[in-house]
Amino acid sequence: MKVVIGIILALILAGAGVAGGIYYANQKTDAVSAQAEAVKAPAQPLLFFPMQRFVVSVSDASYSRYLVLELSLATKNQQFLDLLQQQAPVLRNVLVKHFANTTHEQAKLAFENVADVQQQLLTQFNEALKAQDIDSQLEQVLVTNVYLQ
Repeated sequence: MKVVIGIILALILAGAGVAGGIYYANQKTDAVSAQAEAVKAPAQPLLFFPMQRFVVSVSDASYSRYLVLELSLATKNQQFLDLLQQQAPVLRNVLVKHFANTTHEQAKLAFENVADVQQQLLTQFNEALKAQDIDSQLEQVLVTNVYLQ
């Protein structure tokens, strides 16, 4: 009788081991499949909208000086890229407001950290687009050229 109970318990343990192995193998396969899909799905590339050159006077005590700025705006949505063309005057107005009362020295200091200027402009552009009832999908603002004379 003890032998029969031992055999039954051994079969139950063996069955549980097989079931656990199958469960673990399925979990591992699901994780590998999820990773493979993440690798397969390419990230959507950024699309760029180059803005027209922006020129603004910057005050200086003794000379007439100006700032020339070239920007590209990045999005992942083609339809939003087309919308940026229509909203270019609004975005240029943001630039005018941002740099209107800037002195030559302030502009020089600001562009020592271009990433900060890009982030400030991104925030201001997104706010201006939101004020136009546009769900902004602007990902980045890239300063592509700066000339300060």
